[in-house]
Amino acid sequence: MKKLLIIILAFAIFALFTSCSVNETDSAEKVQSAETLNPDDGSISVDNAFYYTHINGNGTETKRVAYVLFEYEQLKTIKYQVAYLACTCRGADVNYFSVAYVELSKTDGSIAFISYDQDSSGHYTAGMYGDSVHTYEGVPAKELFKGFRENVLIGASQETINGTAPMHGEVDTYTGATVTPNNAINMLKSLFKYHNERYAK
Repeated sequence: MKKLLIIILAFAIFALFTSCSVNETDSAEKVQSAETLNPDDGSISVDNAFYYTHINGNGTETKRVAYVLFEYEQLKTIKYQVAYLACTCRGADVNYFSVAYVELSKTDGSIAFISYDQDSSGHYTAGMYGDSVHTYEGVPAKELFKGFRENVLIGASQETINGTAPMHGEVDTYTGATVTPNNAINMLKSLFKYHNERYAK
């Protein structure tokens, strides 16, 4: 009986080590294939990113990449988390990306909700405001940008946002600095294209 028990135990240990080595090989192959998605230049291809036009405080435009961190289809809307750089005027140690939480209508692509804090249910922190809390003059930029989102962006159609020109040199009644709303609008213009390619009928 002891010999039979020892043989069964030895067989179980052998089977365990064999299966582990097979899994390790499979994992190594998966990692290797992920690292060589584009062997010509060593880059990794992604389909959850898009270009948007970044505008700095002087009105200089630069193409930058925004990343779709989360995308989820609901009955009436598509939920997105989009990470993008809004402000480049600060030092690198505080030049954070913003994460916009956006819900676009499946019917017409309009903005059903946008936040840099909680989602539309108010239960989860889905966004992150990465810009200055106050302007150099002490204007509460974050709170005024919240008003801009609630009064101008939420409920706006794609046509309205796409027709919005940059606010350079104009009186900005929302933030005292046009960089934040300009780049939010430009990010949305590009998100619309991303959204329409996937969901427009």
